[in-house]
Amino acid sequence: MRQLRSLGRGPILGVAAVLVIVGLALGAMVIGGQRPDPTPTPAPSLTQQPTPSPTQRPTPTEEPTVAPPVARCPLSGLPTDDASALERTALAVPIDNHPGARPARNLTRADLVVETPVEGDTTRFTAIYLCQPTEGLTGPMRSGRYYMVDLWQDLHVLPFFFGASPGALNRFDNAGMPYVNGITGAWPWFRRFGDYGAPHNLYGDLEAVRTAFGANARLDALVARVGAIRPPFAFDPDVQLPAGRRVAAIEIRTNSYWRFGWSWDAALDAWRRSDGGKPVVDAISSEPVTATHVLVQWVTQEVVYGDPDPGGNPRRLQHLVGTGTGTLYSDGRAIAVLWSRPAAADGTHWTYEESGDPVVLPPGLIWWEIVPTGSGLTES
Repeated sequence: MRQLRSLGRGPILGVAAVLVIVGLALGAMVIGGQRPDPTPTPAPSLTQQPTPSPTQRPTPTEEPTVAPPVARCPLSGLPTDDASALERTALAVPIDNHPGARPARNLTRADLVVETPVEGDTTRFTAIYLCQPTEGLTGPMRSGRYYMVDLWQDLHVLPFFFGASPGALNRFDNAGMPYVNGITGAWPWFRRFGDYGAPHNLYGDLEAVRTAFGANARLDALVARVGAIRPPFAFDPDVQLPAGRRVAAIEIRTNSYWRFGWSWDAALDAWRRSDGGKPVVDAISSEPVTATHVLVQWVTQEVVYGDPDPGGNPRRLQHLVGTGTGTLYSDGRAIAVLWSRPAAADGTHWTYEESGDPVVLPPGLIWWEIVPTGSGLTES
Protein backbone atom coordinates (compact mmCIF):
# COMPACT_ATOMS: atom_id res chain seq x y z
CA MET A 1 0.00 0.00 0.00
CA ARG A 2 2.84 2.41 0.69
CA GLN A 3 4.37 1.67 -2.67
CA LEU A 4 1.16 2.38 -4.49
CA ARG A 5 0.87 5.80 -2.80
CA SER A 6 4.48 6.58 -3.67
CA LEU A 7 3.95 5.69 -7.28
CA GLY A 8 0.82 7.91 -7.50
CA ARG A 9 2.47 10.98 -5.96
CA GLY A 10 5.54 10.97 -8.28
CA PRO A 11 3.78 11.78 -11.63
CA ILE A 12 1.71 14.51 -10.03
CA LEU A 13 4.80 16.27 -8.69
CA GLY A 14 6.44 15.98 -12.09
CA VAL A 15 3.56 17.63 -13.86
CA ALA A 16 3.43 20.38 -11.27
CA ALA A 17 7.10 21.00 -11.69
CA VAL A 18 6.71 21.30 -15.43
CA LEU A 19 3.84 23.81 -15.01
CA VAL A 20 5.89 25.90 -12.61
CA ILE A 21 8.80 26.01 -15.05
CA VAL A 22 6.52 27.00 -17.94
CA GLY A 23 4.87 29.73 -15.83
CA LEU A 24 8.24 31.12 -14.82
CA ALA A 25 9.37 31.15 -18.43
CA LEU A 26 6.25 33.02 -19.56
CA GLY A 27 6.64 35.46 -16.71
CA ALA A 28 10.22 36.06 -17.71
CA MET A 29 9.13 36.77 -21.30
CA VAL A 30 6.59 39.32 -20.08
CA ILE A 31 9.05 40.93 -17.71
CA GLY A 32 11.75 40.99 -20.34
CA GLY A 33 9.43 42.62 -22.91
CA GLN A 34 9.63 39.65 -25.23
CA ARG A 35 5.94 38.91 -25.34
CA PRO A 36 4.60 39.78 -28.81
CA ASP A 37 1.85 42.40 -29.02
CA PRO A 38 -0.35 41.98 -32.11
CA THR A 39 -1.52 45.70 -32.08
CA PRO A 40 1.26 47.85 -30.72
CA THR A 41 0.23 51.54 -30.20
CA PRO A 42 2.47 54.36 -29.14
CA ALA A 43 1.92 55.81 -25.78
CA PRO A 44 -0.22 58.97 -25.90
CA SER A 45 1.69 62.23 -25.65
CA LEU A 46 0.69 65.80 -24.79
CA THR A 47 1.40 67.03 -28.30
CA GLN A 48 -0.98 64.49 -29.80
CA GLN A 49 -3.93 65.40 -27.62
CA PRO A 50 -6.36 67.83 -29.34
CA THR A 51 -6.42 71.26 -27.72
CA PRO A 52 -9.07 73.95 -28.30
CA SER A 53 -7.89 76.97 -30.32
CA PRO A 54 -8.05 80.28 -28.47
CA THR A 55 -9.72 81.89 -31.51
CA GLN A 56 -12.65 79.51 -31.14
CA ARG A 57 -13.58 80.94 -27.79
CA PRO A 58 -15.96 83.92 -27.85
CA THR A 59 -14.19 87.14 -27.00
CA PRO A 60 -15.57 90.68 -26.69
CA THR A 61 -13.67 91.76 -29.83
CA GLU A 62 -15.40 89.09 -31.92
CA GLU A 63 -18.91 90.14 -30.99
CA PRO A 64 -20.73 91.78 -33.90
CA THR A 65 -20.56 95.57 -33.78
CA VAL A 66 -23.01 98.07 -35.19
CA ALA A 67 -21.52 100.99 -37.09
CA PRO A 68 -22.54 104.38 -35.69
CA PRO A 69 -25.00 106.33 -37.82
CA VAL A 70 -23.42 108.68 -40.33
CA ALA A 71 -23.94 112.35 -39.50
CA ARG A 72 -25.35 114.15 -42.54
CA CYS A 73 -25.74 117.85 -43.22
CA PRO A 74 -29.46 118.71 -43.35
CA LEU A 75 -28.92 121.28 -46.11
CA SER A 76 -27.13 118.94 -48.52
CA GLY A 77 -27.54 115.40 -47.22
CA LEU A 78 -23.77 114.96 -47.44
CA PRO A 79 -21.86 113.19 -44.63
CA THR A 80 -19.95 115.37 -42.19
CA ASP A 81 -17.13 114.46 -39.82
CA ASP A 82 -18.22 117.15 -37.38
CA ALA A 83 -21.52 116.00 -35.87
CA SER A 84 -21.48 118.98 -33.49
CA ALA A 85 -21.94 121.24 -36.53
CA LEU A 86 -25.51 120.02 -36.78
CA GLU A 87 -26.30 121.67 -33.46
CA ARG A 88 -25.17 125.18 -34.39
CA THR A 89 -26.98 127.94 -36.26
CA ALA A 90 -26.59 128.37 -40.01
CA LEU A 91 -25.24 131.72 -41.22
CA ALA A 92 -26.73 133.34 -44.35
CA VAL A 93 -23.95 135.47 -45.85
CA PRO A 94 -24.43 137.74 -48.92
CA ILE A 95 -21.45 137.27 -51.23
CA ASP A 96 -20.47 139.82 -53.90
CA ASN A 97 -20.85 138.72 -57.53
CA HIS A 98 -19.65 141.93 -59.13
CA PRO A 99 -17.03 141.26 -61.85
CA GLY A 100 -14.62 143.48 -59.94
CA ALA A 101 -14.95 141.29 -56.83
CA ARG A 102 -14.44 137.84 -58.32
CA PRO A 103 -13.40 135.24 -57.37
CA ALA A 104 -15.04 134.87 -53.97
CA ARG A 105 -13.43 133.16 -50.99
CA ASN A 106 -15.04 130.05 -49.38
CA LEU A 107 -17.93 129.94 -51.83
CA THR A 108 -17.31 126.21 -52.31
CA ARG A 109 -17.57 125.69 -48.53
CA ALA A 110 -21.24 126.67 -48.41
CA ASP A 111 -23.87 123.97 -47.83
CA LEU A 112 -26.51 125.80 -49.89
CA VAL A 113 -26.27 128.84 -52.18
CA VAL A 114 -29.16 131.12 -53.11
CA GLU A 115 -28.74 133.52 -56.07
CA THR A 116 -31.11 136.46 -56.37
CA PRO A 117 -31.32 139.65 -58.46
CA VAL A 118 -30.53 142.97 -56.81
CA GLU A 119 -30.67 146.48 -58.29
CA GLY A 120 -30.24 146.50 -62.05
CA ASP A 121 -31.18 142.80 -62.08
CA THR A 122 -27.57 141.86 -61.53
CA THR A 123 -27.31 138.97 -59.09
CA ARG A 124 -25.85 138.34 -55.67
CA PHE A 125 -25.15 135.11 -53.82
CA THR A 126 -26.35 134.26 -50.34
CA ALA A 127 -24.13 131.42 -49.16
CA ILE A 128 -25.48 129.44 -46.23
CA TYR A 129 -22.85 127.95 -43.94
CA LEU A 130 -23.65 125.23 -41.42
CA CYS A 131 -21.65 122.01 -41.72
CA GLN A 132 -18.43 122.69 -43.58
CA PRO A 133 -15.49 124.58 -42.05
CA THR A 134 -14.30 127.71 -43.77
CA GLU A 135 -10.69 128.70 -44.30
CA GLY A 136 -9.54 132.21 -43.48
CA LEU A 137 -11.85 135.07 -44.38
CA THR A 138 -15.10 134.67 -46.33
CA GLY A 139 -16.36 137.13 -48.91
CA PRO A 140 -16.37 139.70 -50.30
CA MET A 141 -19.48 140.30 -48.21
CA ARG A 142 -22.21 142.76 -49.08
CA SER A 143 -25.28 144.34 -47.56
CA GLY A 144 -28.58 142.71 -46.72
CA ARG A 145 -31.48 142.74 -49.18
CA TYR A 146 -35.25 142.39 -48.82
CA TYR A 147 -35.24 138.64 -49.50
CA MET A 148 -33.19 138.04 -46.32
CA VAL A 149 -36.50 138.02 -44.44
CA ASP A 150 -37.77 135.19 -46.63
CA LEU A 151 -34.60 133.14 -46.15
CA TRP A 152 -34.84 133.48 -42.37
CA GLN A 153 -38.54 132.63 -42.28
CA ASP A 154 -38.24 129.81 -44.81
CA LEU A 155 -35.01 128.08 -43.75
CA HIS A 156 -34.41 129.36 -40.19
CA VAL A 157 -30.96 130.83 -40.77
CA LEU A 158 -29.22 133.83 -39.19
CA PRO A 159 -28.62 136.65 -41.73
CA PHE A 160 -25.04 137.90 -41.43
CA PHE A 161 -24.32 140.99 -43.54
CA PHE A 162 -22.64 144.39 -43.67
CA GLY A 163 -25.12 147.25 -43.95
CA ALA A 164 -28.59 147.50 -45.49
CA SER A 165 -30.87 150.15 -46.94
CA PRO A 166 -33.40 151.94 -44.71
CA GLY A 167 -36.21 150.12 -46.47
CA ALA A 168 -34.57 146.74 -45.92
CA LEU A 169 -33.86 147.46 -42.24
CA ASN A 170 -37.50 148.48 -41.72
CA ARG A 171 -38.61 145.27 -43.36
CA PHE A 172 -36.30 143.23 -41.14
CA ASP A 173 -37.38 144.93 -37.92
CA ASN A 174 -41.10 144.81 -38.73
CA ALA A 175 -40.80 141.06 -39.26
CA GLY A 176 -38.84 140.61 -36.01
CA MET A 177 -35.92 139.11 -37.90
CA PRO A 178 -32.71 138.47 -35.94
CA TYR A 179 -29.56 139.50 -37.82
CA VAL A 180 -25.93 140.51 -37.46
CA ASN A 181 -25.19 143.81 -39.21
CA GLY A 182 -21.46 144.42 -39.34
CA ILE A 183 -21.82 148.14 -39.98
CA THR A 184 -23.46 148.71 -36.58
CA GLY A 185 -23.14 147.13 -33.16
CA ALA A 186 -19.32 146.93 -33.04
CA TRP A 187 -19.33 143.26 -34.04
CA PRO A 188 -15.71 142.04 -34.15
CA TRP A 189 -15.87 139.65 -37.12
CA PHE A 190 -15.63 142.01 -40.10
CA ARG A 191 -12.56 143.51 -41.75
CA ARG A 192 -11.22 145.04 -44.94
CA PHE A 193 -8.94 142.72 -46.86
CA GLY A 194 -7.21 142.30 -50.20
CA ASP A 195 -6.56 144.51 -53.21
CA TYR A 196 -10.11 145.38 -54.23
CA GLY A 197 -11.53 148.80 -53.47
CA ALA A 198 -14.60 149.36 -51.31
CA PRO A 199 -17.26 148.05 -51.28
CA HIS A 200 -15.69 144.91 -52.74
CA ASN A 201 -13.10 144.34 -49.98
CA LEU A 202 -15.20 143.53 -46.91
CA TYR A 203 -14.79 140.03 -45.46
CA GLY A 204 -15.96 138.09 -42.42
CA ASP A 205 -14.36 135.52 -40.11
CA LEU A 206 -17.03 132.85 -39.88
CA GLU A 207 -14.99 130.49 -37.73
CA ALA A 208 -14.63 133.23 -35.12
CA VAL A 209 -18.41 133.62 -35.18
CA ARG A 210 -18.87 129.91 -34.61
CA THR A 211 -16.46 130.05 -31.67
CA ALA A 212 -18.57 132.85 -30.18
CA PHE A 213 -21.72 130.70 -30.12
CA GLY A 214 -22.45 130.10 -26.45
CA ALA A 215 -19.89 132.70 -25.35
CA ASN A 216 -21.29 135.98 -26.66
CA ALA A 217 -24.52 137.01 -24.95
CA ARG A 218 -25.66 139.38 -27.72
CA LEU A 219 -25.06 136.76 -30.40
CA ASP A 220 -26.75 134.04 -28.37
CA ALA A 221 -29.83 136.22 -27.94
CA LEU A 222 -30.11 136.45 -31.72
CA VAL A 223 -29.49 132.72 -32.18
CA ALA A 224 -32.33 131.95 -29.77
CA ARG A 225 -34.75 133.68 -32.16
CA VAL A 226 -33.64 131.92 -35.34
CA GLY A 227 -35.31 128.56 -34.82
CA ALA A 228 -34.17 125.07 -35.76
CA ILE A 229 -32.84 124.69 -39.28
CA ARG A 230 -35.57 123.85 -41.82
CA PRO A 231 -34.06 122.29 -44.95
CA PRO A 232 -35.91 122.90 -48.23
CA PHE A 233 -35.57 119.24 -49.27
CA ALA A 234 -35.27 115.72 -47.94
CA PHE A 235 -32.36 113.59 -49.16
CA ASP A 236 -32.05 109.91 -49.97
CA PRO A 237 -28.92 108.31 -51.50
CA ASP A 238 -31.07 105.65 -53.19
CA VAL A 239 -33.78 107.88 -54.62
CA GLN A 240 -34.57 107.61 -58.33
CA LEU A 241 -35.30 110.96 -59.95
CA PRO A 242 -37.86 111.28 -62.74
CA ALA A 243 -36.42 110.83 -66.21
CA GLY A 244 -36.81 114.45 -67.31
CA ARG A 245 -35.00 115.55 -70.46
CA ARG A 246 -31.30 115.63 -71.25
CA VAL A 247 -29.61 119.02 -70.92
CA ALA A 248 -25.90 119.74 -71.37
CA ALA A 249 -25.91 123.40 -70.34
CA ILE A 250 -28.18 126.26 -69.29
CA GLU A 251 -27.75 130.02 -69.54
CA ILE A 252 -29.78 132.56 -67.58
CA ARG A 253 -30.11 136.27 -68.46
CA THR A 254 -31.64 138.65 -65.94
CA ASN A 255 -31.02 141.69 -68.14
CA SER A 256 -29.48 142.48 -71.50
CA TYR A 257 -25.88 142.12 -70.35
CA TRP A 258 -25.99 139.97 -67.19
CA ARG A 259 -25.67 136.29 -68.03
CA PHE A 260 -24.53 133.27 -66.10
CA GLY A 261 -24.96 129.54 -66.41
CA TRP A 262 -24.14 125.96 -65.70
CA SER A 263 -22.71 123.14 -67.83
CA TRP A 264 -22.92 119.45 -66.99
CA ASP A 265 -19.56 117.80 -66.29
CA ALA A 266 -20.01 114.02 -66.32
CA ALA A 267 -16.49 113.44 -64.98
CA LEU A 268 -17.25 115.55 -61.91
CA ASP A 269 -20.88 114.36 -61.79
CA ALA A 270 -21.80 118.01 -61.21
CA TRP A 271 -22.77 121.29 -62.85
CA ARG A 272 -19.91 123.77 -63.38
CA ARG A 273 -20.57 127.48 -62.90
CA SER A 274 -19.74 130.23 -65.35
CA ASP A 275 -20.29 134.00 -65.20
CA GLY A 276 -20.24 135.96 -68.44
CA GLY A 277 -19.00 132.83 -70.19
CA LYS A 278 -15.99 132.42 -67.89
CA PRO A 279 -15.50 129.49 -65.47
CA VAL A 280 -15.81 130.40 -61.79
CA VAL A 281 -13.36 129.15 -59.15
CA ASP A 282 -12.92 129.61 -55.41
CA ALA A 283 -10.15 132.06 -54.53
CA ILE A 284 -8.85 129.94 -51.64
CA SER A 285 -8.76 126.47 -53.19
CA SER A 286 -8.75 127.39 -56.92
CA GLU A 287 -11.34 124.61 -57.27
CA PRO A 288 -14.19 125.10 -59.75
CA VAL A 289 -17.50 126.20 -58.30
CA THR A 290 -19.90 123.31 -58.85
CA ALA A 291 -23.35 122.16 -57.80
CA THR A 292 -25.02 118.76 -57.73
CA HIS A 293 -28.45 120.32 -58.26
CA VAL A 294 -29.40 123.64 -59.84
CA LEU A 295 -32.92 124.68 -58.91
CA VAL A 296 -34.59 127.47 -60.88
CA GLN A 297 -37.57 129.10 -59.15
CA TRP A 298 -39.64 131.45 -61.29
CA VAL A 299 -41.08 134.32 -59.22
CA THR A 300 -42.78 137.67 -59.69
CA GLN A 301 -40.66 140.73 -58.94
CA GLU A 302 -41.35 144.40 -58.43
CA VAL A 303 -39.10 147.43 -58.70
CA VAL A 304 -38.90 149.50 -55.50
CA TYR A 305 -38.30 153.14 -56.40
CA GLY A 306 -38.48 154.71 -52.95
CA ASP A 307 -35.40 153.00 -51.52
CA PRO A 308 -32.55 153.45 -54.03
CA ASP A 309 -28.97 152.26 -53.67
CA PRO A 310 -26.16 154.84 -53.28
CA GLY A 311 -26.02 155.18 -57.06
CA GLY A 312 -29.73 156.01 -57.25
CA ASN A 313 -30.74 152.64 -58.70
CA PRO A 314 -34.08 151.22 -57.50
CA ARG A 315 -34.12 148.03 -55.47
CA ARG A 316 -35.72 144.70 -56.43
CA LEU A 317 -38.33 142.86 -54.34
CA GLN A 318 -39.06 139.20 -55.14
CA HIS A 319 -42.36 137.73 -54.03
CA LEU A 320 -41.48 134.38 -52.48
CA VAL A 321 -44.83 133.68 -50.81
CA GLY A 322 -47.36 132.12 -53.14
CA THR A 323 -47.11 129.44 -55.82
CA GLY A 324 -45.21 129.01 -59.05
CA THR A 325 -43.20 126.80 -61.37
CA GLY A 326 -39.57 125.86 -61.62
CA THR A 327 -37.03 123.47 -63.06
CA LEU A 328 -34.70 121.08 -61.27
CA TYR A 329 -31.45 120.42 -63.12
CA SER A 330 -29.83 117.27 -61.83
CA ASP A 331 -27.65 114.51 -63.32
CA GLY A 332 -27.59 116.26 -66.68
CA ARG A 333 -31.37 116.37 -66.88
CA ALA A 334 -34.15 118.93 -66.52
CA ILE A 335 -37.23 118.08 -64.45
CA ALA A 336 -40.30 120.31 -64.15
CA VAL A 337 -41.28 121.18 -60.56
CA LEU A 338 -43.85 123.28 -58.70
CA TRP A 339 -43.36 125.37 -55.57
CA SER A 340 -45.79 126.50 -52.91
CA ARG A 341 -45.41 128.69 -49.83
CA PRO A 342 -48.86 129.66 -48.52
CA ALA A 343 -47.67 132.03 -45.77
CA ALA A 344 -44.48 133.79 -44.74
CA ALA A 345 -43.95 131.48 -41.78
CA ASP A 346 -44.13 128.40 -44.00
CA GLY A 347 -41.28 126.65 -45.67
CA THR A 348 -41.35 126.37 -49.44
CA HIS A 349 -42.80 123.03 -50.53
CA TRP A 350 -41.56 121.48 -53.79
CA THR A 351 -43.29 118.81 -55.86
CA TYR A 352 -42.75 117.22 -59.27
CA GLU A 353 -45.08 118.76 -61.81
CA GLU A 354 -45.89 115.45 -63.53
CA SER A 355 -46.56 113.23 -60.51
CA GLY A 356 -47.29 115.66 -57.70
CA ASP A 357 -44.85 113.76 -55.46
CA PRO A 358 -42.60 115.69 -53.08
CA VAL A 359 -39.12 116.36 -54.42
CA VAL A 360 -36.55 114.13 -52.68
CA LEU A 361 -32.95 114.55 -53.82
CA PRO A 362 -29.75 112.55 -53.84
CA PRO A 363 -27.23 114.18 -51.46
CA GLY A 364 -25.30 117.11 -52.89
CA LEU A 365 -24.95 120.88 -52.99
CA ILE A 366 -28.00 122.82 -54.19
CA TRP A 367 -27.65 126.12 -56.00
CA TRP A 368 -31.04 127.82 -55.75
CA GLU A 369 -31.68 130.30 -58.56
CA ILE A 370 -34.49 132.79 -57.83
CA VAL A 371 -35.29 134.13 -61.30
CA PRO A 372 -37.93 136.79 -62.12
CA THR A 373 -40.48 135.86 -64.76
CA GLY A 374 -39.53 137.53 -68.02
CA SER A 375 -35.85 136.67 -67.63
CA GLY A 376 -34.25 134.55 -70.30
CA LEU A 377 -33.26 130.91 -69.86
CA THR A 378 -31.91 128.74 -72.63
CA GLU A 379 -30.99 125.07 -72.58
CA SER A 380 -28.57 123.26 -74.88
